[in-house]
Amino acid sequence: MMNNTLICLDLEGTLISNAISQIPRPDLYAFLTKVAELGSLVLFTSVSPDRTKQIQQLLVAEHVVPAWFNDLQAIHPSGTKKPKSQAIEHAPAASHYYLIDDQSQCIEASENDWWIPIEEYLPPYRSDDQELLRVAEFTQQKLLREAKS
Repeated sequence: MMNNTLICLDLEGTLISNAISQIPRPDLYAFLTKVAELGSLVLFTSVSPDRTKQIQQLLVAEHVVPAWFNDLQAIHPSGTKKPKSQAIEHAPAASHYYLIDDQSQCIEASENDWWIPIEEYLPPYRSDDQELLRVAEFTQQKLLREAKS
């Protein structure tokens, strides 16, 4: 749809429980498939590069994500914030940037426009959690609205 769009995905609390237990959120495969149709994907995570790669490989091996998930590049913030400038540096040719993340404190105060919030995936890890599907639909609608404006 919008191949000039970069969608940054947080890992812990968004796609999986955390880097220790690594419980995949329900509907993770469907979510990734849907948002991949909306733009290019990249992980934007504070998890170390080695651990991020291990998690990617595990999720692919468990067939809870598409095989291409293993090839996603990752942006690792230098501090506690996830500045939009790092996404722009990663993909300067993109015309739209979005970050799907569960933590508001990671967002620079002046950059709420690129943040798509998602409820944090916390214990008890409910199998009927619908947040990824809700956010995929929300993201699609947001991109459609912005394409028309």
